[in-house]
Amino acid sequence: MSSADPTTSASAAAPAGLRGLNNLGNTCFMNSVLQALLHAPPLRNYFLGDRHNRYLCPRQTPMRRRSAEASDKAACLACDLDEIYSAAFSGERTPYSPAKFLYSWWQHASNLASYEQQDAHEFFISILDHIHENIKDDQHKSHAQGHGDCCIAHRVFSGILRSDVTCTHCGFTSTTFEPCMDISLDLDARYNNSLGVASPKLHVRNGERSSGGTNSKVSTLMRCLERFTRAERLDAEQKFFCERCKERQESLKQMSIRRLPLVSCFHIKRFEHSSVKKMSRKVDHCLQFPFSLEMAPYLSSSILRSRFGNRIFPSEASDVDSVSEFSSEFEIFAVITHSGKLEAGHYVTYLRLNNHWYKCDDAWVTRVEEHTVRTSQAYMLFYVQKTLYYKACERATAV
Repeated sequence: MSSADPTTSASAAAPAGLRGLNNLGNTCFMNSVLQALLHAPPLRNYFLGDRHNRYLCPRQTPMRRRSAEASDKAACLACDLDEIYSAAFSGERTPYSPAKFLYSWWQHASNLASYEQQDAHEFFISILDHIHENIKDDQHKSHAQGHGDCCIAHRVFSGILRSDVTCTHCGFTSTTFEPCMDISLDLDARYNNSLGVASPKLHVRNGERSSGGTNSKVSTLMRCLERFTRAERLDAEQKFFCERCKERQESLKQMSIRRLPLVSCFHIKRFEHSSVKKMSRKVDHCLQFPFSLEMAPYLSSSILRSRFGNRIFPSEASDVDSVSEFSSEFEIFAVITHSGKLEAGHYVTYLRLNNHWYKCDDAWVTRVEEHTVRTSQAYMLFYVQKTLYYKACERATAV
C-alpha cells in the first residue's frame, strides 16, 4: 500500500468509510476523535441510517438558521457530523477537510476557539455533550427501541456506575448511581503519589476515586480496571456523613459498573497535573490491552457477590440478580494514541476494520500490523459490544 500520497494511501480495496482528514492547524486532536466516532458501529448506523438528516433537521430550516445567525446561537453539530459521515462513506479517498465541523464546535466551545492544540479526550466529552443538546428533537425516535428519552450519544456511550461508601464504625452503606460517558484510568499509581493528585478520575461530572497500584513499568488494562473496582479507604479529609451514626466517619469506598454501554471508552491518564507541587508531566509507560475484553468481573453483580457472598441484603439483591441488557463481551475497534511531549504532541487513530488495522494520521491512511498497535502509546481505547463488532464485519463483507 503506497504511502507516498495521502490520496492513494488507502487502496481501492480498503473498508468503506476509510478516508483521511486534513489537519487545519494543530487539529490532530479533532481528527483522531472523529475517526473513532465515524467507525463506532452503533453511531455509524444511526447517521448512515438517516436517523439525523441535516436537510430535515428542525434547527436547519431557513427561519431557524436566520434566527440562529441573528442571535449568535451555535450551529447543529449533529448536522455537521452527518455531513462528515456522508463524505467519509461517499467512496472518495482524497482527504476531507472538516473545517465546517471545527467552526461549529468553536461556536459551542468559544473558550477553545483557536488553532492551538487541544486535548483529544476533552474534545470527545465536549462533542458528546453538544450532540446530546442538538439531537433532543430526535429523541422521540428512540421510544420504539425502548430507550426512553435517551439521545444517540447517551444510547451509545452512556453507562451507569455504582458507588458504595461503607462506614467502618457501624457498617452502614450509602449507595449512589451516576451516569458516565467514559472511565479514566491511571497507568501507574506511583506517579500520582509523587505528584499528589487523585486517581483515577471518572467523567461523571463529580466523584473522584484514588487507589493503590503495582510498581510494574508495564500496566495492563485489566489491572487498571481491577484497581478501579477495588475497595479503598478514604482518608480523614474525605470522611463522609454516616446517616446511622449521625456524624462524619472514616469509610471504605468501592466503585463498580452497574450497566455497560454499547461502546465503552477508556481514557488513559497520560497527562498528570499537580496543583500542590505545581508540576505537569506525561506518563510514557506502556499499556497492554486486549483486543477482546470481558467486563463481567467489573460489574456490580460480580463485585457484590465477591464482597458479600451469600449474605446479600435486599438493597443489593436487585444488582446481584439483574442481568445487564447488554453483553459483557467487547471487541476493540479504535485506539487513539499520543506521541511526543506534554506541551507538543501528536494524536493518531488506529482503526480495526474487518480484523485489519489502519493508521489514520490526519490525511494519511495506511494499513499497519497488529504489533504496531499493541506497542503504541494508547491514550483512548474504544470497545464495542462483541455482537455489534462482528455484525459490522459481516455487513462490510457483504458489501
